[in-house]
Amino acid sequence: MCGIWALAGGANTSSEVHNEHTDAFMKIVGRGPDLTVIEKVAPTVHLGFHRLAIVMPGDQPSQQPIVGNGLSVVCNGEIYNHKQIKSEFPLSSVRNGGSDCAAIVHSFVGNNGDLRAACASLDGVFAFVLADQERVYIGRDPMGVRPLFYGFAADGALVVGSEVKCISNLVERIEYFPPGSCATFVPASKARSLQIHKYWSIPTIADKFVSMDAAKVLIRDTLIKSTEKRLMGNRHFGFMLSGGLDSSLIASIATRALKHTPHAFSVGFEDSPDLEHARNVAEYLNIPHHVLVITPQQCLDVIPEVVNALETFDPLIIRCGIAHYLLCKHISETSDVKVLLSGEGADELFGSYAYMQRAPNAFHLHKEILRRMTHLHQYDVLRCDRATSCHGLEIRVPFLDKKMIDLVGRLPPTYKLIKRKLEKYLLRSAFEGWLPSEVLWRSKEGFAEALGKTDLGEIVHDHANKLIGDEEFENRMALFPDRTPETKEEYWYRSIFEQCYPLEKIAHVVHTKVYKTAAWHLAEEKENMAKMMVNSDDESKISEEEMRELRRKASATLNSGVVA
Repeated sequence: MCGIWALAGGANTSSEVHNEHTDAFMKIVGRGPDLTVIEKVAPTVHLGFHRLAIVMPGDQPSQQPIVGNGLSVVCNGEIYNHKQIKSEFPLSSVRNGGSDCAAIVHSFVGNNGDLRAACASLDGVFAFVLADQERVYIGRDPMGVRPLFYGFAADGALVVGSEVKCISNLVERIEYFPPGSCATFVPASKARSLQIHKYWSIPTIADKFVSMDAAKVLIRDTLIKSTEKRLMGNRHFGFMLSGGLDSSLIASIATRALKHTPHAFSVGFEDSPDLEHARNVAEYLNIPHHVLVITPQQCLDVIPEVVNALETFDPLIIRCGIAHYLLCKHISETSDVKVLLSGEGADELFGSYAYMQRAPNAFHLHKEILRRMTHLHQYDVLRCDRATSCHGLEIRVPFLDKKMIDLVGRLPPTYKLIKRKLEKYLLRSAFEGWLPSEVLWRSKEGFAEALGKTDLGEIVHDHANKLIGDEEFENRMALFPDRTPETKEEYWYRSIFEQCYPLEKIAHVVHTKVYKTAAWHLAEEKENMAKMMVNSDDESKISEEEMRELRRKASATLNSGVVA
């Protein structure tokens, strides 16, 4: 992970960066504790960069901004095909050109300034700001794995940053820069908007008609390549290992490919059955395994930090982010591991959440997969990034490789909804022999089950009930008219959030309750399902207590805790 920041244009175009700018920029220093730079690269453009050294600490060629052919760029990301791009579009002299992110300059020049073509040529995850003497160019990776936000200051200056917290005090309104998109901004034009263009979209048509056996081979080969390309860098690698299928598969693939022994990390309550499953996987792979046992009180105590780090008040993300945050903090403080591999994205891509597997038919499942994938950058991807980066760690997610998405997204939906077969049957059967059978063929568990027999949702619910008085809660609509909290837990999160961030600037950016919007959503107990059908039209007919229980269980259904 790194942190990037940019200031471009504005009424006072000759002015330098002021204290308010540097103070805002320093709010994301945790993303890159190894180097901090703000550099004026054009008459009205300043670029900022916090570096997390993954290639080599102090390695001069990997510093930023990267400068060449009259262009300067800062980028948070990894470009996996950088050698190919640099070879195809060679440039004579590039400052800090040893960085993989220098490929952005090479591709932009090689494609004759065609920003869409340059972004489309990049195989990796990235959020960048590129500038010449007249224009600013912005790009973000296809799935939004690397975050990017922007807004305009009162004087018309464009401010761009990796997180909300580094621009919120400087702009009038905050926007997220959409995944798979790029934009050009001309500081001299005084325009207060960006013309954003898509260069990549999630495939919407399932047009890859291959046999089940052929699909298994394609999935196995693509996921292996997706994982192996994410092993570049010479810092220590580790896995966030839940003992579930997805994180275990990634660990198995990477362990075979890495030259040095990786380390596995797991988190849970003392009675967590998943800790034992994770131990079995680590023993099977013959890698060191570190377990962080947490208590309910630790989870409650850290919630204000988690809300601030995650930049959201969505109860699903916060609750699932608690253990993630604690584990990343532990890894940062107790190990030399800097790069983590995780299994995020597999459940959305294969439609394996329990409510998805109860879709009326494969067509509805396909539609729901598309919806969940579209919003992924506002949920699991957001949690992954923020809970990790604030501790000076980098997370990599092979399931969200664009080639993997292009393959699985275009397979027949019937391959993802097979009667009398376990969810993700196609993925499981593609990797026979790669994991212990009890892990490979174990059904997905919900978040509360994964942390332990003690239900985190109940713990937070009970604490919030003590913290928020009935009278205070009754007046919630006056205090929170937009998306009024429906439980005391939500009220608590919202109160913390509004102490950290100006809601009037960011409310439209915070997406909430993605699990409520599928018309056929059915919550159920194994992955925490209840025996009721709910949609947004009939919520009023259900008691508050029933709704609270449904939301708690539904949020557990939709996330398996720290890793997938």
